[in-house]
Amino acid sequence: MEPLDQPNPTQSPPPFVSFMLYLILGALVGALIGGGIAVGIGMAMGFDISTMTNPGENNLSVRTFLRLSNLFSHLFTFTLPALLLVILFYKRRTLSFLQLDKWPSGVFIAMGILWVFVSFPFAQLLYWLNRQLPLPDSLLTMEESATRLLETLMTMNSPWELLLNIIVVGVVPAIGEELLFRGIIQRRLQQLMSPIAAIWITAVLFSAIHLQFAGFFPRLLLGALLGYLFFWSRSLWLPIIAHFFFNAAQVTAQYFYGDQLEQLNLDGPAEPTWIGGIVSLAMMLGLGYLMYQNRSTNSQVSSGEN
Repeated sequence: MEPLDQPNPTQSPPPFVSFMLYLILGALVGALIGGGIAVGIGMAMGFDISTMTNPGENNLSVRTFLRLSNLFSHLFTFTLPALLLVILFYKRRTLSFLQLDKWPSGVFIAMGILWVFVSFPFAQLLYWLNRQLPLPDSLLTMEESATRLLETLMTMNSPWELLLNIIVVGVVPAIGEELLFRGIIQRRLQQLMSPIAAIWITAVLFSAIHLQFAGFFPRLLLGALLGYLFFWSRSLWLPIIAHFFFNAAQVTAQYFYGDQLEQLNLDGPAEPTWIGGIVSLAMMLGLGYLMYQNRSTNSQVSSGEN
Protein backbone atom coordinates (compact mmCIF):
# COMPACT_ATOMS: atom_id res chain seq x y z
CA MET A 1 0.00 0.00 0.00
CA GLU A 2 1.35 3.46 -0.89
CA PRO A 3 2.39 5.43 2.23
CA LEU A 4 0.12 8.33 3.05
CA ASP A 5 3.09 10.72 3.11
CA GLN A 6 3.62 10.24 -0.63
CA PRO A 7 1.84 12.60 -3.03
CA ASN A 8 0.46 11.82 -6.42
CA PRO A 9 3.13 9.62 -8.02
CA THR A 10 3.14 11.79 -11.14
CA GLN A 11 4.47 14.77 -9.17
CA SER A 12 6.63 14.70 -6.05
CA PRO A 13 6.86 17.68 -3.71
CA PRO A 14 10.19 19.54 -3.61
CA PRO A 15 12.79 18.80 -0.93
CA PHE A 16 12.12 20.09 2.57
CA VAL A 17 14.14 23.32 2.29
CA SER A 18 12.58 24.26 -1.05
CA PHE A 19 9.14 23.38 0.25
CA MET A 20 9.63 25.64 3.30
CA LEU A 21 10.90 28.47 1.09
CA TYR A 22 7.74 28.20 -1.01
CA LEU A 23 5.72 28.27 2.21
CA ILE A 24 7.54 31.33 3.55
CA LEU A 25 7.16 33.11 0.22
CA GLY A 26 3.46 32.29 0.14
CA ALA A 27 3.02 33.55 3.69
CA LEU A 28 4.85 36.80 2.92
CA VAL A 29 2.80 37.44 -0.22
CA GLY A 30 -0.35 36.54 1.67
CA ALA A 31 0.58 38.88 4.52
CA LEU A 32 1.00 41.73 2.01
CA ILE A 33 -2.38 40.97 0.44
CA GLY A 34 -4.07 40.64 3.83
CA GLY A 35 -2.43 43.84 5.01
CA GLY A 36 -3.57 45.62 1.86
CA ILE A 37 -7.15 44.48 2.42
CA ALA A 38 -6.93 45.65 6.04
CA VAL A 39 -5.68 49.06 4.92
CA GLY A 40 -8.53 49.27 2.43
CA ILE A 41 -11.06 48.44 5.13
CA GLY A 42 -9.46 51.01 7.42
CA MET A 43 -9.66 53.74 4.75
CA ALA A 44 -13.30 52.90 4.14
CA MET A 45 -13.96 53.20 7.89
CA GLY A 46 -11.92 56.36 8.28
CA PHE A 47 -8.82 54.85 9.93
CA ASP A 48 -5.18 54.97 8.89
CA ILE A 49 -2.62 52.16 9.09
CA SER A 50 -1.31 53.32 12.48
CA THR A 51 -4.59 52.22 14.06
CA MET A 52 -3.57 48.59 13.43
CA THR A 53 -0.62 48.95 15.82
CA ASN A 54 -1.81 51.76 18.08
CA PRO A 55 -5.62 51.78 18.25
CA GLY A 56 -5.84 54.78 20.56
CA GLU A 57 -9.57 54.98 21.26
CA ASN A 58 -11.43 51.88 22.32
CA ASN A 59 -14.80 52.17 20.62
CA LEU A 60 -16.91 49.80 18.57
CA SER A 61 -15.64 51.09 15.22
CA VAL A 62 -12.00 50.63 16.22
CA ARG A 63 -12.68 47.17 17.64
CA THR A 64 -14.55 46.11 14.48
CA PHE A 65 -11.70 47.37 12.31
CA LEU A 66 -9.09 45.48 14.37
CA ARG A 67 -11.12 42.26 14.20
CA LEU A 68 -11.59 42.49 10.44
CA SER A 69 -7.89 43.32 10.02
CA ASN A 70 -6.90 40.28 12.08
CA LEU A 71 -9.35 38.10 10.20
CA PHE A 72 -8.01 38.91 6.73
CA SER A 73 -4.41 39.02 7.88
CA HIS A 74 -4.67 35.54 9.36
CA LEU A 75 -6.54 34.07 6.41
CA PHE A 76 -4.00 35.33 3.87
CA THR A 77 -0.88 34.71 6.00
CA PHE A 78 -1.66 31.24 7.34
CA THR A 79 -4.74 29.51 5.98
CA LEU A 80 -4.69 30.25 2.26
CA PRO A 81 -0.92 29.84 1.63
CA ALA A 82 -0.92 26.53 3.52
CA LEU A 83 -3.89 25.17 1.59
CA LEU A 84 -2.70 26.39 -1.80
CA LEU A 85 0.79 24.95 -1.34
CA VAL A 86 -0.47 21.50 -0.37
CA ILE A 87 -3.04 21.50 -3.18
CA LEU A 88 -0.31 22.52 -5.64
CA PHE A 89 2.02 19.65 -4.77
CA TYR A 90 -0.31 16.96 -3.39
CA LYS A 91 -3.37 17.56 -5.57
CA ARG A 92 -5.88 14.75 -4.89
CA ARG A 93 -3.84 13.63 -1.88
CA THR A 94 -4.29 16.97 -0.09
CA LEU A 95 -6.69 15.67 2.54
CA SER A 96 -4.67 12.53 3.21
CA PHE A 97 -1.39 14.47 3.52
CA LEU A 98 -2.95 16.96 5.94
CA GLN A 99 -4.68 14.02 7.67
CA LEU A 100 -8.04 15.69 7.34
CA ASP A 101 -9.53 12.58 5.75
CA LYS A 102 -10.14 10.81 9.06
CA TRP A 103 -11.90 11.72 12.25
CA PRO A 104 -10.61 10.83 15.74
CA SER A 105 -12.82 8.87 18.08
CA GLY A 106 -15.14 10.74 20.42
CA VAL A 107 -13.19 9.57 23.45
CA PHE A 108 -9.93 10.85 21.98
CA ILE A 109 -11.53 14.21 21.18
CA ALA A 110 -12.77 14.56 24.76
CA MET A 111 -9.41 13.54 26.18
CA GLY A 112 -7.56 15.92 23.87
CA ILE A 113 -9.71 18.91 24.83
CA LEU A 114 -9.37 18.03 28.52
CA TRP A 115 -5.60 17.64 28.16
CA VAL A 116 -5.22 21.17 26.82
CA PHE A 117 -7.45 22.62 29.52
CA VAL A 118 -5.74 20.89 32.47
CA SER A 119 -2.46 22.39 31.25
CA PHE A 120 -3.66 25.93 31.90
CA PRO A 121 -2.49 26.30 35.54
CA PHE A 122 0.94 24.95 34.57
CA ALA A 123 0.98 27.37 31.60
CA GLN A 124 0.25 30.22 34.03
CA LEU A 125 3.22 29.14 36.12
CA LEU A 126 5.39 29.01 33.00
CA TYR A 127 4.19 32.47 32.07
CA TRP A 128 5.22 33.88 35.44
CA LEU A 129 8.65 32.25 35.15
CA ASN A 130 8.94 33.54 31.58
CA ARG A 131 8.24 37.07 32.85
CA GLN A 132 11.20 36.86 35.21
CA LEU A 133 13.59 36.67 32.27
CA PRO A 134 15.03 40.04 31.18
CA LEU A 135 13.99 41.21 27.74
CA PRO A 136 15.54 43.93 25.55
CA ASP A 137 13.70 47.24 25.48
CA SER A 138 12.67 46.64 21.87
CA LEU A 139 10.91 43.38 22.79
CA LEU A 140 9.30 45.02 25.83
CA THR A 141 7.90 47.72 23.56
CA MET A 142 6.48 45.04 21.27
CA GLU A 143 4.91 43.31 24.27
CA GLU A 144 3.28 46.53 25.46
CA SER A 145 1.89 47.23 21.99
CA ALA A 146 0.55 43.67 21.68
CA THR A 147 -1.06 43.95 25.12
CA ARG A 148 -2.83 47.20 24.20
CA LEU A 149 -4.12 45.67 20.98
CA LEU A 150 -5.30 42.58 22.81
CA GLU A 151 -7.10 44.62 25.45
CA THR A 152 -8.90 46.57 22.73
CA LEU A 153 -9.71 43.45 20.73
CA MET A 154 -11.04 41.64 23.79
CA THR A 155 -13.40 44.42 24.83
CA MET A 156 -16.87 43.04 24.10
CA ASN A 157 -20.08 44.89 24.92
CA SER A 158 -22.60 42.76 23.03
CA PRO A 159 -23.24 39.14 22.02
CA TRP A 160 -22.38 40.11 18.42
CA GLU A 161 -18.90 41.19 19.49
CA LEU A 162 -18.54 37.92 21.37
CA LEU A 163 -19.55 35.95 18.27
CA LEU A 164 -17.16 37.90 16.04
CA ASN A 165 -14.30 37.35 18.50
CA ILE A 166 -15.01 33.62 18.66
CA ILE A 167 -14.65 33.55 14.87
CA VAL A 168 -11.58 35.81 14.72
CA VAL A 169 -9.75 34.49 17.80
CA GLY A 170 -11.15 30.97 17.96
CA VAL A 171 -12.12 29.52 14.58
CA VAL A 172 -9.71 31.21 12.15
CA PRO A 173 -6.45 30.71 14.13
CA ALA A 174 -7.37 27.15 15.05
CA ILE A 175 -7.75 26.23 11.39
CA GLY A 176 -4.99 28.35 9.87
CA GLU A 177 -2.26 27.74 12.47
CA GLU A 178 -2.92 24.02 12.65
CA LEU A 179 -2.86 23.70 8.87
CA LEU A 180 0.47 25.50 8.70
CA PHE A 181 2.29 24.20 11.78
CA ARG A 182 0.97 20.72 12.46
CA GLY A 183 -0.47 19.89 9.04
CA ILE A 184 2.54 21.01 6.97
CA ILE A 185 5.64 21.83 9.02
CA GLN A 186 5.35 19.01 11.55
CA ARG A 187 4.38 16.52 8.84
CA ARG A 188 7.37 17.43 6.67
CA LEU A 189 9.76 17.43 9.62
CA GLN A 190 8.57 13.94 10.59
CA GLN A 191 9.88 12.76 7.22
CA LEU A 192 13.37 13.95 8.21
CA MET A 193 13.64 13.18 11.92
CA SER A 194 11.96 11.54 14.88
CA PRO A 195 8.33 12.52 15.56
CA ILE A 196 9.23 13.89 19.00
CA ALA A 197 11.90 16.19 17.54
CA ALA A 198 9.45 17.31 14.85
CA ILE A 199 6.80 18.10 17.48
CA TRP A 200 9.11 20.26 19.59
CA ILE A 201 10.79 22.08 16.69
CA THR A 202 7.35 22.91 15.31
CA ALA A 203 6.25 24.08 18.76
CA VAL A 204 9.25 26.43 18.95
CA LEU A 205 8.36 27.92 15.56
CA PHE A 206 4.69 28.15 16.57
CA SER A 207 5.57 30.14 19.69
CA ALA A 208 8.21 32.32 18.06
CA ILE A 209 6.00 33.46 15.18
CA HIS A 210 3.63 35.15 17.65
CA LEU A 211 6.45 37.61 18.48
CA GLN A 212 5.34 37.83 22.10
CA PHE A 213 8.37 36.56 23.95
CA ALA A 214 7.09 37.23 27.47
CA GLY A 215 4.70 34.36 26.75
CA PHE A 216 7.11 32.23 24.72
CA PHE A 217 7.24 29.21 27.03
CA PRO A 218 3.49 28.77 27.66
CA ARG A 219 2.86 28.99 23.93
CA LEU A 220 5.66 26.51 23.38
CA LEU A 221 3.84 24.17 25.75
CA LEU A 222 0.55 24.64 23.90
CA GLY A 223 2.26 23.99 20.57
CA ALA A 224 3.81 20.79 21.90
CA LEU A 225 0.49 19.55 23.30
CA LEU A 226 -1.22 20.16 19.97
CA GLY A 227 1.66 18.43 18.19
CA TYR A 228 1.32 15.32 20.34
CA LEU A 229 -2.44 15.28 19.78
CA PHE A 230 -1.85 15.37 16.04
CA PHE A 231 0.77 12.61 16.16
CA TRP A 232 -1.21 10.30 18.44
CA SER A 233 -4.60 10.74 16.75
CA ARG A 234 -3.28 10.78 13.15
CA SER A 235 -5.93 13.40 12.49
CA LEU A 236 -5.48 17.16 12.14
CA TRP A 237 -9.06 17.59 13.31
CA LEU A 238 -8.08 16.91 16.93
CA PRO A 239 -5.54 19.75 17.32
CA ILE A 240 -7.91 22.04 15.39
CA ILE A 241 -10.74 21.25 17.78
CA ALA A 242 -8.56 21.49 20.90
CA HIS A 243 -7.00 24.75 19.69
CA PHE A 244 -10.45 26.21 19.02
CA PHE A 245 -11.82 25.28 22.43
CA PHE A 246 -8.73 26.66 24.16
CA ASN A 247 -9.01 30.05 22.41
CA ALA A 248 -12.80 30.26 22.44
CA ALA A 249 -12.94 29.45 26.16
CA GLN A 250 -10.66 32.40 26.91
CA VAL A 251 -12.77 34.73 24.76
CA THR A 252 -15.97 33.53 26.45
CA ALA A 253 -14.45 33.85 29.92
CA GLN A 254 -13.34 37.40 29.11
CA TYR A 255 -16.86 38.29 27.95
CA PHE A 256 -18.66 36.95 31.01
CA TYR A 257 -16.00 37.38 33.70
CA GLY A 258 -13.69 40.03 32.25
CA ASP A 259 -13.81 42.23 35.32
CA GLN A 260 -12.63 39.29 37.42
CA LEU A 261 -9.75 38.29 35.16
CA GLU A 262 -6.40 40.01 35.42
CA GLN A 263 -5.31 39.31 31.85
CA LEU A 264 -6.05 37.02 28.95
CA ASN A 265 -4.12 34.76 26.63
CA LEU A 266 -1.99 32.84 29.12
CA ASP A 267 -1.18 35.95 31.17
CA GLY A 268 -1.09 34.48 34.65
CA PRO A 269 -1.40 36.03 38.11
CA ALA A 270 1.22 38.30 39.67
CA GLU A 271 2.44 35.43 41.83
CA PRO A 272 2.48 31.85 40.57
CA THR A 273 0.15 29.23 41.97
CA TRP A 274 2.84 26.66 42.58
CA ILE A 275 0.60 23.94 43.96
CA GLY A 276 -1.89 24.41 41.13
CA GLY A 277 0.92 24.37 38.58
CA ILE A 278 2.42 21.17 39.98
CA VAL A 279 -0.98 19.47 40.15
CA SER A 280 -1.66 20.62 36.58
CA LEU A 281 1.67 19.18 35.41
CA ALA A 282 0.91 15.86 37.12
CA MET A 283 -2.52 15.71 35.48
CA MET A 284 -0.99 16.58 32.10
CA LEU A 285 1.55 13.79 32.37
CA GLY A 286 -1.03 11.29 33.57
CA LEU A 287 -3.61 12.09 30.91
CA GLY A 288 -0.90 12.28 28.25
CA TYR A 289 0.35 8.83 29.20
CA LEU A 290 -3.20 7.50 29.08
CA MET A 291 -3.69 8.88 25.57
CA TYR A 292 -0.32 7.52 24.50
CA GLN A 293 -1.26 4.08 25.77
CA ASN A 294 -4.61 4.17 23.98
CA ARG A 295 -3.53 5.84 20.75
CA SER A 296 -3.75 2.52 18.87
CA THR A 297 -7.39 2.09 19.91
CA ASN A 298 -8.37 5.41 18.35
CA SER A 299 -10.94 4.18 15.84
CA GLN A 300 -9.67 6.31 12.96
CA VAL A 301 -5.93 5.63 13.24
CA SER A 302 -4.56 4.40 9.93
CA SER A 303 -2.47 1.26 9.94
CA GLY A 304 -0.46 2.65 7.06
CA GLU A 305 1.52 5.11 9.19
CA ASN A 306 4.03 4.83 11.99
